[in-house]
Amino acid sequence: MGRVSRRRIDPEIEERIFEVFWDYLATLRKPEEINEFLVSLLSFTEQVMLSKRLAIALLLAKGYLYRDIDETLKVSTSTVGTVHKQILVGAPGYKKAVERILKREKMNNLFNSLDEILIKFSGPKRHKSPAWEGKSQRGKALAKRQRKLSAL
Repeated sequence: MGRVSRRRIDPEIEERIFEVFWDYLATLRKPEEINEFLVSLLSFTEQVMLSKRLAIALLLAKGYLYRDIDETLKVSTSTVGTVHKQILVGAPGYKKAVERILKREKMNNLFNSLDEILIKFSGPKRHKSPAWEGKSQRGKALAKRQRKLSAL
């Protein structure tokens, strides 16, 4: 992460720039807008660091051990401990993010299960027919979503 100058700015100015920053973040709605802004704002290293912190919180919520998180994400156990400590002392940002991600993951798993059932029990299709192509596309899309979900 970048360093902050030792030269202090006026507290009112500091408060105002934070206000402008948070207000602007609140206006971003589409993932593309958020991505564009954060990629412009943060160095690649900062993006990786923040992403790993969120991933640590998520893996802790799923019950993974420190050493497993350390090996998977290539972070130190002290970094895992720091994130865990922040969660334990009540960092509401981590908690809300993890809850939202887990909720979305459960919904995706539910939809994937339904897709799997529909694909499995739909009638046989003639090879290379439009119906066969559609079923094949749905099966491939399902497999791709399942791989994506199982990555974490």
